[in-house]
Amino acid sequence: MSAPRLDKRTIERRHERVLARGLNQWPQEDAGDRRQLARFGRWLSGLHDEADLRHPFYPLLLPVDRSFSARMAYYFALGDYEQADLQLLDELIEPADRVMECGAGAGVTGSFAAMRSGNAVVVVEPNRAMYETIHRTFAGNDQEVVLVEAAVVADSHEGPLELGIYDEYWWSSALAPGQADRTISVATRTLSSLLAEHQPTVLVLDIEGGECGLFPAAVPSCLRMIMVEIHTPDIGESATVEVVNRIQQQGFTLVRLLANTWVFARN
Repeated sequence: MSAPRLDKRTIERRHERVLARGLNQWPQEDAGDRRQLARFGRWLSGLHDEADLRHPFYPLLLPVDRSFSARMAYYFALGDYEQADLQLLDELIEPADRVMECGAGAGVTGSFAAMRSGNAVVVVEPNRAMYETIHRTFAGNDQEVVLVEAAVVADSHEGPLELGIYDEYWWSSALAPGQADRTISVATRTLSSLLAEHQPTVLVLDIEGGECGLFPAAVPSCLRMIMVEIHTPDIGESATVEVVNRIQQQGFTLVRLLANTWVFARN
């Protein structure tokens, strides 16, 4: 059964909206989105075997089955799933980069980073419900992943972390976990220990507000670039400024800002 088709103009219009979003906006669904979500839901529920969705802009596949989220499938096919991150990875990842990604989602951005770097990507993800999807996405794109099953935390944190899990299962957050659909206790790893062990040249962070207070006093000299999605709508302006200042104090300069994703390069 073929995936629902989205016409070229619909995809182009959404692409323009994605790139125009400010720092304090998340996408808002309209009636057209809700109709498409229903179409994708019907298609997924009718699947008997795994199927592949193709990204409209990049050579990426997303393997799905009947249990997959219709919302994630639709936004991927529309080009509105981590689109800013994909564009920045396409422009800025260099061959032979060692990429560590904290907060993997479905493994889409990690798979693309592996394509661009030519190396396996270290993925740090605490949500156990996503592990099979992450492995399947990397395998479907012929890329390798090193999966660290933990939440990344600041050096001052000790012990496990309470994580809020939402019905849209790729989204989890330690911010106000009591407001989530359910909570789980997850293992943690400090950012310092992960950087020391894996020695990345590029750090990608999308941890739903966990970036607040995360950065240690120093990072390894091998780290040349930090790409972080700062969740200003959730953490506020003051916390956003604190994250930016902390990174810049370590010898990095802001070089790109696209939607909610900030890119810092070492001076």
